Amino acid sequence: MFRSFFCGFIILIDVLCFPVDAFSQAIMSLQQALELGLKNNYSIILQRNDARMAENNNTLGNAGFLPSIDLNVTQNNTISTTHQEQFSGTVKDVANGQSNTLNAGVQMNWTLFDGMNMFINRKMLGVLEDLGENGSRIVVEGTVSDISLSYYSIIQMYKLVKVAQDAVDLSMQRKRIAGAKVSIGSGSQLMLLQSTVDLNADSTRLIRQLVMLTNSKADFNQLLCRDPATPLKILDSIRLSEPGPYDSLLTDAMKENSVLTMARLNQDIARLGVRQAQSDRYPQLDMTAGYGYNTLRSHSGFLQYNQSYGPSYGLNLTYNLFNGFNVNRAVKNAKILLNSGEIEVMATELALRTNLYKIHQEFKANLEIVKMQLTNVAVAHKNVNIAFEKYKLGSINDIELREIQLKLIDAEYQLILSQFEAKKAEVELDRLSGELLKRMMVFSL
Repeated sequence: MFRSFFCGFIILIDVLCFPVDAFSQAIMSLQQALELGLKNNYSIILQRNDARMAENNNTLGNAGFLPSIDLNVTQNNTISTTHQEQFSGTVKDVANGQSNTLNAGVQMNWTLFDGMNMFINRKMLGVLEDLGENGSRIVVEGTVSDISLSYYSIIQMYKLVKVAQDAVDLSMQRKRIAGAKVSIGSGSQLMLLQSTVDLNADSTRLIRQLVMLTNSKADFNQLLCRDPATPLKILDSIRLSEPGPYDSLLTDAMKENSVLTMARLNQDIARLGVRQAQSDRYPQLDMTAGYGYNTLRSHSGFLQYNQSYGPSYGLNLTYNLFNGFNVNRAVKNAKILLNSGEIEVMATELALRTNLYKIHQEFKANLEIVKMQLTNVAVAHKNVNIAFEKYKLGSINDIELREIQLKLIDAEYQLILSQFEAKKAEVELDRLSGELLKRMMVFSL
């Protein structure tokens, strides 16, 4: 009866691990997952909108190079009753007299010189556009990193489920051996009970690993902006590469790292801010030009009809002579911001060097651990095979067999974890050095 129940349990586990629709489903590669995630990710879409607005703002008109032209049309109509007495003795009474005026004109204002501020604005708008594009790159890199690590995490979870499943199989085999010994009188009931306890422990571990696998898939689907229950079938191996030379990675990072690029762009904005504040020390010259048309019709007053039209033009020079030293104050504050920007760049460079160095060391160490764990797993498998043969012959007891089995489980777990940690370090090295998008073949921001 127990055997029938346990076989049913194993079948249930297989169904949970590998859904029926997964067999007919195509395997999703990491590249396909990245393409889908970058297309649908909400954070990327929002950041791209910000970048587009910065691009739209980078125009000559927004910088102040182009003139402004306004059209003004005004018409006034009045009805009034008037009584007028002039010095000549003439008396004039008008009842319900109408008066109509029409004023129309086109006016142009064009700043010809503003202390080079328009040129500074143009450069600042360009830097802001670059900052928006770099912000998009940072979000894309983060998304690529998250999707990649989530993808590898699912591979890790599948392997851990496989380890847990193998442990259940070994424990079930041990229970069958213990049961057979009891049936022929060469074993004890205690051995059978202990094997049942160990089998339940391994089965519990398997169920927990299955839940973790399901949750990892849900997190992955969320990154792809899909329903958490969407079926998923991926590759089953993690490929590791050797780390590049630290000096070469550092050179690439100093040129390509997105966070460092952002700090440098903010420094450029602060530098332009100093020049912008200094531009207020110069005069501003504006040119005005226009064309006007005016008419007046009235039943009272001195004029019955008046019409005028024609162009107008002129120059306007403004120069602030004193404003309470506010220009000097603004320049000093802008220079302080520039100094803060320079310090921020230095701090970012130091943090980048430190993180790159640490991750590089972790990557190399994890690769060595993977090599050692591969050997440990091979040796542990041999030990388990030998131990089972001895257990069948009765030369080792349950405790010794269980200990050897646990060492195999631990060796396999450590191998899988070290592979995943090595892959995490590899992805982070690519991100820090600015090579992540190139390696993942993601070129479009």
